[in-house]
Amino acid sequence: MKRSAGLLLIVMLLALSVPAFSSEREDFFSSEGKKFWSVGLNMGTSFATPLLIVNLNVTIAPLPYSFFEFGYELGTITGMAGENVTIKDVEYTSNYFYARVNLFLPYGDRTFDSYGKPKEGGGWYIGFGFGLMSAEYAFVQSVTERTVATVTTPTFDVGTGFFIGHGRILLKLGYGVRTTMDLKNLIGVNHRMLLGICYRIY
Repeated sequence: MKRSAGLLLIVMLLALSVPAFSSEREDFFSSEGKKFWSVGLNMGTSFATPLLIVNLNVTIAPLPYSFFEFGYELGTITGMAGENVTIKDVEYTSNYFYARVNLFLPYGDRTFDSYGKPKEGGGWYIGFGFGLMSAEYAFVQSVTERTVATVTTPTFDVGTGFFIGHGRILLKLGYGVRTTMDLKNLIGVNHRMLLGICYRIY
């Protein structure tokens, strides 16, 4: 039984690897430019806290005109707590993990380089997903005394933006909104703007 299961697993792996290493590899992944596989690095702000955001993400696209995005954001630097309200003597750090499903609409015609290989372009995307925010606040009383509070919050995440350019390296301009999953208390709405680059694999 174990031998049969092992043989079946090997056959399945071989079957899955055939499209990726065959002559149809480009069409399997890119589907004439309608799929978006990439890795990206972005920086931005939430206009409040955190003032600085560093974003790392990957996208995979099993189907054309859509992709899944998996990302991580490091947030730091405290900002405004409200209109004309500043936060002093507080150190802030956040870790945010999210997953989002996006609609992807490429623009322009597919072009080719001097070797006949396709040069993928950009496009517009919009999507939604869920995340987990872990924020740490360190209240500094003195040089040697500080109090640390950690808050972990599930979030609902919505994002949209553009991939701009042609070829493998594209400019990304994105905007996102995330809020707590507590429908009775939506005061935790957080906006963020990101600007960066991505390497389009296929």
